[in-house]
Amino acid sequence: MSGAEPSSDTLAALFEILKSFNKTGAELKPETRFSEDLNFDSLVVMEFIAVVEDAFDISVPLNILPDIASIKDLARAVERIKTEDA
Repeated sequence: MSGAEPSSDTLAALFEILKSFNKTGAELKPETRFSEDLNFDSLVVMEFIAVVEDAFDISVPLNILPDIASIKDLARAVERIKTEDA
C-alpha cells in the first residue's frame, strides 16, 4: 500500500488498541508488521479488526486485509475508509 503518511492521531489510536493485543511485547511503531512482528494469526486479526471498526466507526472490507501488513498500512486504510464514508 502506498499513499500519504497517516495522521499521528490515527496511529496513536491504533497503538492504544494494539496494547492489549501485543502479546509479543514488540515495540509498536508505524512499520510494525502484524504477522511477522506481533505474531497475529487470522483469528487475532479478525478480533483486532473488529475492535478497530468499533473504535473508528467504520467497516473494513475483508478484501483489503491481504494488503495490510503494517500499522501504517492499517492507518492509511482507516483514513481512506473514513474519507469514503464521509
